[in-house]
Amino acid sequence: MTTYNTRNPIGSGAAKDFFDNAQNLDYLANSQSLNEYPDRFGVPRATINGMQVKFSAQMVSQALQFNTQITQQAAKFDTQIKQEDRDWRIQNESQRLAAAGALQQQALNYYSMIQASGYQVAGTYAAGLVISDFNKVVVVEGVVYKPMPTTPIPYVLTGVPATDLPKFYAIGDGQLKTQMAQNTGLSLLGHFTGGNAAQALTYVTPELFGAGKTGDDTGAIQNAIDFAIANKISTVVGCNAYNISDSLLIAGAGVQGVTVRLMQLKVMDSFISPKDADGNVEEIGLWNAPPTVRIGDNASNMANVNLHIDYLDGNNRADGVANFGFGYALSHIHVGYAVNCVRVIASGQHLWPNASIKFTGYYWVNNWIGMIAENGLSTGTSPIVEGWKIEVCFMAANRYGGIWMRKSGHYAQIRGDLDFNGRWLSVGRLSAETNLGTMDGLKGLRITNGTTQSEFLFRYTFQGRIYVVLAEGRNVSIGESSGSSYKAGDVLTCTTMPAVSLTLDGVSVCADNPSGTNFFDILHDFDGQPFSAMTIDCGYLSTVIGSMLHTNDIRFHNSFNRISSSTNGLAVGNSGEVMSLHNLAHSDDPFFNLSSKWVNFDRKFYMKERKYTGSEVLATVASSDSAYLDVLAVHDLGTDKTADEGSKYRIEIESNYQGCGASFDIWLKGEGNVSVTKRTMLNRAFKFRWVEILGSDGVTPVGIMLQLRQQAQPSINFLINIVRAN
Repeated sequence: MTTYNTRNPIGSGAAKDFFDNAQNLDYLANSQSLNEYPDRFGVPRATINGMQVKFSAQMVSQALQFNTQITQQAAKFDTQIKQEDRDWRIQNESQRLAAAGALQQQALNYYSMIQASGYQVAGTYAAGLVISDFNKVVVVEGVVYKPMPTTPIPYVLTGVPATDLPKFYAIGDGQLKTQMAQNTGLSLLGHFTGGNAAQALTYVTPELFGAGKTGDDTGAIQNAIDFAIANKISTVVGCNAYNISDSLLIAGAGVQGVTVRLMQLKVMDSFISPKDADGNVEEIGLWNAPPTVRIGDNASNMANVNLHIDYLDGNNRADGVANFGFGYALSHIHVGYAVNCVRVIASGQHLWPNASIKFTGYYWVNNWIGMIAENGLSTGTSPIVEGWKIEVCFMAANRYGGIWMRKSGHYAQIRGDLDFNGRWLSVGRLSAETNLGTMDGLKGLRITNGTTQSEFLFRYTFQGRIYVVLAEGRNVSIGESSGSSYKAGDVLTCTTMPAVSLTLDGVSVCADNPSGTNFFDILHDFDGQPFSAMTIDCGYLSTVIGSMLHTNDIRFHNSFNRISSSTNGLAVGNSGEVMSLHNLAHSDDPFFNLSSKWVNFDRKFYMKERKYTGSEVLATVASSDSAYLDVLAVHDLGTDKTADEGSKYRIEIESNYQGCGASFDIWLKGEGNVSVTKRTMLNRAFKFRWVEILGSDGVTPVGIMLQLRQQAQPSINFLINIVRAN
């Protein structure tokens, strides 16, 4: 007997109404028609609500009619449902296949590695796929699985992951990523301490933040620096060449510091332009170029900053490294190769002491100037610059000099070699000046002789003369140009300070000495300062110009000045025959010369209240009316003789007996010929005489002896001073 499914369409609609409208169940139960024609109608007995019923032929006919209608309607409805179901399945399958395809592609990236490791890919997970050996792997939604040692081989996949996967374990990147993220993840790579990659991260790179993708690496480098400082990661390492269109900023490092090392930094043509206070773009000059790297913030003075740039190209648009805000101290800035920078190292925008910083490099060439050290803003708290350690292997051919210590940089220590710097400078010596002092410390002043304008840099006093240093707009060195735009007799005026007037009586430029080897390498701008107290210790350096050089310890060599080294202005020269001492604060000429034969002071010999002494003898002479006491032997010496002139001495005799003394000259020719001249006696309470000293033969004179006798006191102390006069 068949039991009808009431969810079939016949259980609803018209067919359901037919059964509901039947007269009564008795009529259906007593009907015999259905039993009489079971095969004709094909309708079996039915159980409805637990009762076995039979249908008459009329009822069956009506039911069949209704059923036909219902079946047609149901078929139409069923077709619609199936179409919607099919559309949904197609869409869902498409999405699933896309996701599976993405995972599959990830898995394919590991196939080569897997194959190289001895594994072979059997295929993508599906029912019926045979895993025939333990080195066969299967890819399940992007994750690679291999059979466990306990899995029976060959193994036929059922297609049911819950059944198959417990017999496999994942060897793809999915599980590896999960394991690597654990606190023991690095142990999978043989790292002896364990931990994970994040815990082992001690540096970041600009490439992690997108460097190299757009042609402008400013944002990537900046993000790397900011991320390292914020997360207390010690180092940013950039091992490629980077282009920047804006200044990089190192800020917020405090005293924990940060290390930023970049292989190459190039300023782009689109690099930011300097602007005035009103926001108008300015022409790039010595004082307004934006830096490639700014160091500082408004929170604290940073320390432990280690900036290392192997190659820096400023594109004649930018400074190298500059400070601002509280700036930095106790740090190390290294620029290996610097070219086309306005200032490789700049200062002057800080509000706090920026001291004891080490600056190093290998080759700084063809920049406007290598370094300008200057104090910071007047609104700051002692914004000084001092104690810098500057060591560049070779600083050469920079327009306006190698290093300019601008009334700042006390206690600096400079090492390295410098040459060919300052070829765009004219140094004028003044014969007269009016209001020159009003220009001190001002930037950007323009000086003209009526024909050519230059920038006034600074003035200095040296050996009693006043000089002005002018930055011309071209190379003015001898041999490379027509020379300076200025000459002796020119009267210079300032374009913005009409009360200033300067008269030149001489002009110097680079290479104007006979050997063509003098260049302005270090500008020592300390006029008006009490001292600078610097140590300059260079292998080769052309010259240092400026005031207060005598307050420094300067040691260097060059090819045209034999007295380049000095300590507090004292220079020592030595030709091999004569050693000379020079006070360079006053003159290049020596004040003292010493040879193997003589000593020459080229100045007055000023003893103040001191006496000069030859050989001194103190003798105590007891009272006697006849006996003389030997007190001093004198000889005709052979030293310092030009002719056969004998020896002349000046004798001074003093005593502790008031008014008792004498003075006289003696002249000896040989040992037996004595003359006494210029004799003066004070108080004749004593007597003196000269007697010959005879040799061992008792006949030959070998000298003379000064003898004294007195009888005025029990004893008198005599002090005899003898000075050779010829």
